[in-house]
Amino acid sequence: MFRRLKLFWESYKYRFVPWIAANLNSRSVRNIDASLDEVIPPARVSSLLIELFQALHENQQLLESQHHDRTQCPRGNSPQCRELPPKVMSRTFGFSVYRAPSLLAGGGTGVFTSGAIPKHHVVGLYPGTIYLPYEPILLQSLANPFIFRCSDGLLIDGFDRRISRAIYRSCSRRDRIAPHLPSSDLTWLTDDLQNPLNVGQYVNNQTEEFEANVAYQEYDVDHQFPLELRKYLPNVFYNAELLHQRSLRMVVLVSLRDIQAGEELLSSYFTLIH
Repeated sequence: MFRRLKLFWESYKYRFVPWIAANLNSRSVRNIDASLDEVIPPARVSSLLIELFQALHENQQLLESQHHDRTQCPRGNSPQCRELPPKVMSRTFGFSVYRAPSLLAGGGTGVFTSGAIPKHHVVGLYPGTIYLPYEPILLQSLANPFIFRCSDGLLIDGFDRRISRAIYRSCSRRDRIAPHLPSSDLTWLTDDLQNPLNVGQYVNNQTEEFEANVAYQEYDVDHQFPLELRKYLPNVFYNAELLHQRSLRMVVLVSLRDIQAGEELLSSYFTLIH
């Protein structure tokens, strides 16, 4: 029992806001120069996201048109008629990612790849509500292993349960571009993801035996990002006023090396950028 609690704390402490604040100057924290945080150029991130989102969007449009015209897809026999998001991602990138029990002791749920991933490729997105450093998040952080701290102090709450779930749903619906045009993804809160990338919060921490094969990279969504594709973005601001004041902050996970099919994705939870 004690060993299980210790394993949980070793993972959870990196997401617990008071612990993060108390350990910013700790020598045990991995410090990196801000210039090294950019694994791939932001333009490359945008290109990959738009490529996948466009494929998902076109597939969704196809399914919707077939729903209205059953003659295009008799009894669902056409493979095109039942192409699910992971298959779309595999067709676009050559791989997809999925959640499954971790291979690490006490790792809980982990993230794996169904195909080979090349070095320096986007492999996931960290979903959740974005908070400014002074905004109320202590209550949400209690027993919450999914709080991510950005280099500028922004916090992303990637918990898909309890109050964190309710807050994200409320903010996402508040920020709809139009009645039928969402500005963010709600499906990462469920088991039926419309964007397979939105599982970044389940990537486990590296261990002494297994080094990180992916890295977190902060990315600001340009205001020119296509409106019709924003429904696949898994982040919202807690403060609605920020929508028109700054770009949407996201955290992408990028492969550090070639990753083989079936490997579990691992990163380093706590990185302090200076």
